[in-house]
Amino acid sequence: MLKTLETLIGVSGSLSNIWIDSWKTKGHILGYFCTHVPEETIYAAGILPVRIRATGCRETSLADAFLSSFNCSFVRCTLEMALEKRYPFLDGIVSCNSCDHIRRGYDVWKQKVGTPFKHFLQVPRIINDEAIETFTHEITILKDSLEKHFKIDISEEKLWEAIRIYNDVRGLLKELYNIRKEKSPKINGTEFISVVTASTAVPKHQLKLLLNQLLNELVDREGYSNYRARLLVMGSLLDDPHYIEMIENMGGLVVADALCFGTRYFWDPVKESGDPIHNLAERYLKKVPCARMIGEHDTRLQYVLNTIKEFDVEGVVFQRMKFCDFWGGECFMFRRELRERGIPFLELEREYVLSGVEAAKTRIQAFLESIEARRL
Repeated sequence: MLKTLETLIGVSGSLSNIWIDSWKTKGHILGYFCTHVPEETIYAAGILPVRIRATGCRETSLADAFLSSFNCSFVRCTLEMALEKRYPFLDGIVSCNSCDHIRRGYDVWKQKVGTPFKHFLQVPRIINDEAIETFTHEITILKDSLEKHFKIDISEEKLWEAIRIYNDVRGLLKELYNIRKEKSPKINGTEFISVVTASTAVPKHQLKLLLNQLLNELVDREGYSNYRARLLVMGSLLDDPHYIEMIENMGGLVVADALCFGTRYFWDPVKESGDPIHNLAERYLKKVPCARMIGEHDTRLQYVLNTIKEFDVEGVVFQRMKFCDFWGGECFMFRRELRERGIPFLELEREYVLSGVEAAKTRIQAFLESIEARRL
């Protein structure tokens, strides 16, 4: 395996890593819960933003004392690990109203977990000029809160510097993603999701170097050609590369996605002129829209249809975390709309912790066979 890719896969498989450990010796680290949280604001403060994950979670007995069994297992797992003090590197968290499950999880975290800094960001659910102005105000409040708690100054110059490095990283991730358009792509879906997941836990200055190294290493790599079908995976939060690996081990090649640990994380840059906070608000609201955004279903559908055409996708796997309200509704609509267009569609319900593997494999196998039969 390529050296840089192996490094990033290792990062994706653990909560901490060498860069987090190194940063902790000299600075602060904040966890955040959603791709709508403007990381640049935190990074400009000289603080490392790390996406909250629950890698390694096995059960949720502590969290279940505070959350309903109808709360999604991602939120229960993250709260479980927080209660178990499995995030010792965190100096604070930034959460938002991404969904009711995460909102409730934050309420418990705030009361029961001794994280020094806690901030809740109100993210609008619609996209218009008024919403952008509202979110600009919310980001300003976050900036002021960071300055007050950590006794620092987040200057406009520091914001622009953070925006530029984040845009550079987005460009490199997009370049890596576009390699998968090739008939025999040099990186598969498991590896790519591992890279994006790792990207949420590595300082962006170091990450930029790693991504450049990876792109250089891929030049002479042999592509993946032994696959049964080219697939797009979409739906709920998915930060476990093993789930994609399960699909690819069955012969499907995941060449595209519509995931928050995928294209929704890096697809759209921030404008580099004007007011930096307003530009952040605009980008984080207007990026490839999550199912939480009201009135944006047609935009999501068109994005998926464009991707299917551009990446020569033969089938869509819609993985939906159990009790995920937003993506449950989206699944109902996508199932009908894609099948009406003759696009093979597979819905898989899952928990945050990988389980029910054999049943999922059976359904994936049948799905791949149906795609192959269409070619006859």
